[in-house]
Amino acid sequence: MEDKLAKRTWVEINPEALKKNLTICRESAPGSAVMAVVKADAYGHGLTETVKALESQIDAFGVATLKEAITIISLISEKKTVMILGALLPDERETAIMQDIHVTVSSLQEAQEFSEIGKSNDKEVKVHLVLDTGMGRLGFSDNNFARNCQEIKALDYISISGVATHFPCSDIDDEFTNQQIKTFNSLLQDSNIKPKWIHLANSAATLRIGNSSGTMIRPGLMIYGISPIKDQDSGLKPAMEWKARISQIRKLPLGSSISYGRSFITEAETRVATVAVGYGDGYPRSLSDKDAEVIIKGKRCRILGKVTMDMIMVDVTQIDQLLESGDEVTLIGTEGNEYISALELANKANTIPWEILTSISPRVERMICLENKE
Repeated sequence: MEDKLAKRTWVEINPEALKKNLTICRESAPGSAVMAVVKADAYGHGLTETVKALESQIDAFGVATLKEAITIISLISEKKTVMILGALLPDERETAIMQDIHVTVSSLQEAQEFSEIGKSNDKEVKVHLVLDTGMGRLGFSDNNFARNCQEIKALDYISISGVATHFPCSDIDDEFTNQQIKTFNSLLQDSNIKPKWIHLANSAATLRIGNSSGTMIRPGLMIYGISPIKDQDSGLKPAMEWKARISQIRKLPLGSSISYGRSFITEAETRVATVAVGYGDGYPRSLSDKDAEVIIKGKRCRILGKVTMDMIMVDVTQIDQLLESGDEVTLIGTEGNEYISALELANKANTIPWEILTSISPRVERMICLENKE
């Protein structure tokens, strides 16, 4: 592994965990193709590192932006489907078409506009028609879908490569999700189109109901080793550990205030370690005064006072081992018998693990970890 002692804070990515989680994806939806969702810097895991780990084992990559799509194309060694899952802005469309990127279409007008760009460049446009079955974000939502499909099929430069929808609550509401599937299948049947890719299932749906009647699944969070379903033993293995280093250790007397706002006052002499990570790195300020912890020398240590931009202060009074500037701190991950998950931080910060992971900033270096963490 690259020398991590040169870093103040860094993320370690375990490619073997990514591959193990991908195997669980496939086992949950036998026979389905897999579109690995790697938007938002692969959920904070590092787009380059994640794409290289997964490239040979998936059928497609799903992203949110044109820049992400172009980056993937520059990384992969063989041609694969790269799809932008959201709507493209008008001035992004031509570039996407010329790069053979698959795009979403949510209306007849949008398809016509893509066709005109394709005609101007003598280039086929690979589109995925999106049905709004209950997300309220993108997609065809009226009863004219079947007629619209026939008009879209007739456009000279449009190739309908896929049809998709999105589930807003497949982790908690089977009844609503099943109704979405029923609506989707009815509209698809009426449209009389048979695209190669039919994709509905996100991570939660994949774990609960497999491919949801599609030919492809779109796992995101579960690839990174976190189940979106509460209290489910999925066998997933977290692929990320987040570390930082101690920059200073001090003894503060009784009555000392710590951090902005003086929200924490020591009630006894306290040994305090300053750790080189803060909300500028994506460690949530909302964890301030929430009894959040880190792991040092195999022991949980409480964060004291407010999280600042570049530093947190931690109570290390209980640690009887030698502590020095430069020692390693685990923010997310395992050390000894202790484990702190992204879900634990999310619960204490009153948010979701998706936000914890994707908020880790670019100044936190992503590193491939080849050590056996089993």
